[in-house]
Amino acid sequence: MSQQPVMLGNYEPSIPACRFRSPLLGAFFCLGLIWVLAATTLQADLLLSDYVPSRPLKVMPVGDSITDDCAINGAWRLYLQPLLQTNGYVFTNLGRWVSSATPTFTKTHHEGICGAVIAYPGMFAYHGYPTLSNYAQQTVADALTNTTPDLFLIDLGVNDMGYGRDPYLVATNHMAALLDMIFAKVPSAQIIVGKPTSITRSSIGSPAYSTYGTNMPIFCAALQSLVTARRAQGQNVFVADLFSAVDPTTMLQSDGTHPNAAGFNAMAKEWLFRIAAMTTRADQVVTPFVAAGSRWKYSDQGLDLGTNWSQPQYDDSAWVEGPARLGYTSPGLSTTVSYGSVSTNRVVTTYFRRTFVAPANLHYTNLNLRLNRADGAVVWLNGQELWRVNLRPGPVSFLDLATVPVNGDPSLTYYPTNLPIPFLPAGTNVVAVEIHKFSLAKVNLSFDLELFGLGEFPPRLAASLAGTDFALSWPATNHAGFVLVSGTDLSQVGKWSPLGGPYLLNGGLYEYREPVSRSQSAKYYSLRYVGLPATGPNLTWVLEASSLGLSWALDFAGFNLEVSAGLPPADTWHVVPGPYRLSNGCFGVSVSRTEASPQFFRLRKPVP
Repeated sequence: MSQQPVMLGNYEPSIPACRFRSPLLGAFFCLGLIWVLAATTLQADLLLSDYVPSRPLKVMPVGDSITDDCAINGAWRLYLQPLLQTNGYVFTNLGRWVSSATPTFTKTHHEGICGAVIAYPGMFAYHGYPTLSNYAQQTVADALTNTTPDLFLIDLGVNDMGYGRDPYLVATNHMAALLDMIFAKVPSAQIIVGKPTSITRSSIGSPAYSTYGTNMPIFCAALQSLVTARRAQGQNVFVADLFSAVDPTTMLQSDGTHPNAAGFNAMAKEWLFRIAAMTTRADQVVTPFVAAGSRWKYSDQGLDLGTNWSQPQYDDSAWVEGPARLGYTSPGLSTTVSYGSVSTNRVVTTYFRRTFVAPANLHYTNLNLRLNRADGAVVWLNGQELWRVNLRPGPVSFLDLATVPVNGDPSLTYYPTNLPIPFLPAGTNVVAVEIHKFSLAKVNLSFDLELFGLGEFPPRLAASLAGTDFALSWPATNHAGFVLVSGTDLSQVGKWSPLGGPYLLNGGLYEYREPVSRSQSAKYYSLRYVGLPATGPNLTWVLEASSLGLSWALDFAGFNLEVSAGLPPADTWHVVPGPYRLSNGCFGVSVSRTEASPQFFRLRKPVP
């Protein structure tokens, strides 16, 4: 990536906006005190490298007939095994019950029991447990007599809701007691609790489970609140949204209760995503930025907020705040917002905002959204539109209606969207969402958003002495968008300054050099992803007595200044030595002037 060359002739150029003056000898540092930051370890709950064939990750699948073999041998476990193995997990399954093995399904142990509920009394006899004793608080306690799993995957609640049990009691009392029992027996356990699949179409039971279909989203919301509270207390418990993963119109068997093959596969993918979100590994990063049930500021006054409301600097201090899901006339809401004073002329657009913090040392390539919305929505990131659904294209007005209504299970579903992003700024970011109704008289509104960052750690920095210089190098392949940053305060990594260059490409590595002095206190270095600019840089210059001062914008850190006495093929380009100093928002360097021949300059990003 390079700029068109600039020829310097015998005329006085205009003074550039970012004037660069001849650099003084810059700050030096003591090599013995250098700290090179390749990456900062994120706080997570599973360290992938801990698990090897001699010590695999021990997983206990816990559940009812949707985990047991009552519907399909292996259920969702059949599909999860190859997903985990493909993604580098060395694991084994624990449990007293054993499915039939196949060549690709060998992790057959589990603790799924058909008909299981969470708390006494049980409702169905199975696996040697009499009817009243088939409840998870008892059966899981029995299973933990002689084993200590690392990870529990729990999918329970379909039978509890189908029998008409109180969803709040089941979540906040029965499930809470099950978690307490597990942590009492296995204090170091990691637990992922699934929001169970829909029962609105279920024909089993008498009365049919579908009779209590609206209890399931209430249970899911209460379960989310339980997990949020337990995480705030420091417990390693998480949520998997199986309710949203399994489409009840296409992914359930004829009984409207048990998933079909597509449904079990979807469940396995959801389990995998949640496991990845709690795993630290060297090759990829999944960062939960905004959890389901988080607190959001909102404006429900029916005002036209224009476009500035989504900007980071917008003053939302007067907005009210509450936990998600937010809305009205929808089961399982945590916060009720206003629709105005007239039920047939409701507020069309309700606005939501919150912040999240992106670490400075990671390169995020994608954002994964899990959006609950009834009806239409536009999602904004730092004032830029990120995603739109169920709204017409073009500029959006606060009076624009959604294109189709969203009701029933779809209004309670969190729809996943994976979006590539060119750059996510380190530090505080603002995500803003506007929800638009389908009609002024429509009785329900619902909103929540989960947000994950998907990416990678920066390449590893290597440090060495090269004569009188200190050299930093890192792999060049696929890493052209990274720049070096440097600072003296480890607590302010996001404020470190970029180093201009040059970045020399040598043997598949980028290399940067600075002079060494033992009189300077410690400097710290890291790599930061900024991407490649969409447009080329502009060079500005100042003629001085015996030299030429050249400068260019801060956005082009990592671009090398090259000089030639003639345009190729008549002559070749040569990199102007650095370092290129940062001053007044520009990088710059002084170059000796030559009167005998013209000089051509260009900025070029070396890309392998």
